Amino acid sequence: MKVKTYKTRSLHEGLQDIKRDLGSEALILSTRSVSVRPPFRLFKKPAWEITAALEEKMAPIAIPSPREARARQGEASINDTPRLLPKGEAAAKQPVRVSPSTTAAAVAPARIVQRDPRMEELIAEIGDLKKSLRSLTKAIPGKSESGGGMFAELVGQGIDHDFADHLIVTASRGNPAPSEQRSRVRRLLADQLIIAAPVELYAKTRVVSAFVGPTGVGKTTTIAKIAGHAAIRMKKKVALISTDTVRIGGHEQLARLGELLGIPTYGCADVSTLKDLVASLDDRNLILIDTPGSSPSDVSRLSKLEDVISGADAKVHLVISATTRSDDIMKIVSRFERFSPTSVIFTKIDETDSKGPLTGDLLRNELPVSYLTNGQRVPEDLVLPSADELAGYVLPLEAVI
Repeated sequence: MKVKTYKTRSLHEGLQDIKRDLGSEALILSTRSVSVRPPFRLFKKPAWEITAALEEKMAPIAIPSPREARARQGEASINDTPRLLPKGEAAAKQPVRVSPSTTAAAVAPARIVQRDPRMEELIAEIGDLKKSLRSLTKAIPGKSESGGGMFAELVGQGIDHDFADHLIVTASRGNPAPSEQRSRVRRLLADQLIIAAPVELYAKTRVVSAFVGPTGVGKTTTIAKIAGHAAIRMKKKVALISTDTVRIGGHEQLARLGELLGIPTYGCADVSTLKDLVASLDDRNLILIDTPGSSPSDVSRLSKLEDVISGADAKVHLVISATTRSDDIMKIVSRFERFSPTSVIFTKIDETDSKGPLTGDLLRNELPVSYLTNGQRVPEDLVLPSADELAGYVLPLEAVI
């Protein structure tokens, strides 16, 4: 028996490798999900270890039929010409007539069948595995039975195929009830999410934070919400700084919000001025800096903004609208990576009916999340997210029919 072990990123890829190397007659001896942490990554990536075997078969022995046996016997009788032999030798060489059934029995070797108990056990395990795979989508509640149950539900909410497969296989150990299996997948999903601490609200030391992101995502309103919670609920001394001199009325909008909250607001766009201004506000334990919106494709403006932010020595939050497509979110994260953001803030979650892809985007881009906003009210519509809540966006405890 030829045995070989494969390590692949998915079951499908592993089965293709086995079929290519060992053929379609190969037996799957074992499958095991493993986790691998790629270099410079926060999360472990799911992988598969598959052991397969190919039983080496002996070439079959041809057994002649009774008609072929009679034909061969006839040929032997015709070709054998008689000759004079000594008496004893003649007796020894005397031909013996045999029936066709006797000839077939003589030609066919005795076959000894040995049953390998290990192979019997493996075949039984493979049968059980096939039954489990067939019943997996039927046993798990989901949006649609024809869509593959919970796997289709996860993938439909933006979770990568391999990661969804890893979650379900891990949660299926021990053959739990469907409801328990669903709860396990949700807990596993929550364990992979990173929630950044809202330091603007709870830090005991002075905090300087800057907010960057594309145009129109709600940075200014989000800053006002955080400032209102910090000043009113946490009794912090807050100052607001606007560097938005590009957009018409950009500074005025933040100033009006600051006036409503009773928080002083300052404006500047020069690197040295911003650095000196931050240093002069030594009586304030929270300083929030608004920046002009920048297109991810406008490299020149991003470079200028990077110079301004570097002078403030601030923590950076990347602000993204929840209505943004996943492909665009990946592009935004890539372009704003130069600011080394410590967390992401998703705004306008009240403006989308499908919140599940937000969680998929956080996992795919390995981003910590610090705040969510769900309306225009200042400062009320600010949410401190939890991992379980974000996992619930993808997979509610009760499936939606």
